[in-house]
Amino acid sequence: MCGSALSQDKPFEGVQLKMLGIGDTSVTRLAKITSEFEEQTGAKVQIDMLPYPGLIDKIIIEASSDKPTYQLLWVDSPWVGMLGEAGALQDLTEYAKRDAAEIGLDDIIPVQLQENSWQGQLLAFPASGMIWHVNYRQDLFDDAGEKEAFKAKYSYDLAPPATWQQFHDIAEFFTRKKGDKLAGKVLEQDFYGNAESYSRVQGAITHDYFPIMRGFGGDYWDPATGLCAMTGEPHVKAAEFMKSLVPFNPPDYLGLMWDIQSGYMERGETALSGYWSVRTVRLTNPEEAKLPTLGKAGFSGGPTEDGKPQPTYTGSLSFAINAKVSDQEKEAAWAFIKWGTGEKIMRRLADEGWGISQFRKSILADPALQEKYPYYKVLLDTQTNARRRIFHPFYADVEENFGVELSKYMAGETATAQEALGNACTAVNSRLSMFPLEQRLRWINDAPVTVLQK
Repeated sequence: MCGSALSQDKPFEGVQLKMLGIGDTSVTRLAKITSEFEEQTGAKVQIDMLPYPGLIDKIIIEASSDKPTYQLLWVDSPWVGMLGEAGALQDLTEYAKRDAAEIGLDDIIPVQLQENSWQGQLLAFPASGMIWHVNYRQDLFDDAGEKEAFKAKYSYDLAPPATWQQFHDIAEFFTRKKGDKLAGKVLEQDFYGNAESYSRVQGAITHDYFPIMRGFGGDYWDPATGLCAMTGEPHVKAAEFMKSLVPFNPPDYLGLMWDIQSGYMERGETALSGYWSVRTVRLTNPEEAKLPTLGKAGFSGGPTEDGKPQPTYTGSLSFAINAKVSDQEKEAAWAFIKWGTGEKIMRRLADEGWGISQFRKSILADPALQEKYPYYKVLLDTQTNARRRIFHPFYADVEENFGVELSKYMAGETATAQEALGNACTAVNSRLSMFPLEQRLRWINDAPVTVLQK
């Protein structure tokens, strides 16, 4: 009797779960309290946090092993197509349907589930839902002297940018040198109008280029051929716009990856920076950023060419289950995902001041939490009109080739944006053209995730 009761209380007693993960907020917040899951279920949890560059290669090796070490895999949503085509991830559709009420399936922003799908299968579960959006120094935008000077120079009011031209004007306006004044105070160091990712490492520049390209109305693929089509007018405009921002960025701009880029805003050293909301969560926490102690962050959706809405550029940082592990390990891993991404834990982390770039409608819509985390309203409102990131099996080729070519263009090694984009597309298409048309078209088709179908 006692043994039976114990097994029901702790159904995964003796199971060891290991996650191949990353030091991202979707993991670090949870890692602090995994002992609670162990106490509830009996399963032991170990999270190994590796750097982002090269992580996908380690996941591919792990998922191809007949004796895998890791049951749980941290997945960035653009990898889902590549891992899905390889059969590396367990399809979570039946788990999610079975436990729909427990996981609050209807509470999840639909595009966040779509982000984690491949050919309709739900292959990962959101742990942090994100958008690319604009962070800015609201305290500077509210300063009377700065507002007056901006209006005098540009003939319109200083406000969060709705267009890329406005973004450019603001970045230009706030670029100051040591000794200049900013909000009435003499600067002790240079101040930057903008901080953007221009590094070619792991395609960091690609991740910033794509949402800007989307804001100009561009897309990735030719719907008739399934080949790279990022050489049109919107794509060229986006690349040229990024280069036009270089004078307003830190001098080490070619080395800016996401954490280095966002560090400038976290330290209050830039007026404006567009990046992923998974890093935005740090801007309201004085334990993680200096900005809350010296100013205030503001948040707005991504600009567009003419100020008219374009679909928001979304992403998801997610937990997946290695398809090669045992059935018992899969159930234990799914139990961990349910626990770690559930409404109770997500709300608790938000209440305790450890905000996560949320994906649950009930939390993002909570007035008290919107007051605490103003970017929650931006996250919620913008995803009513949203499209997922690139999800192609050859995403790594796109990331690498565009990362190299765009970075070379920003550095002046390539003469024109057209040439840089043409080089990148040619390299991608040299591989894609070897595959049949039918297969290429299937790869670019974003089939609706079946778990949302009633």
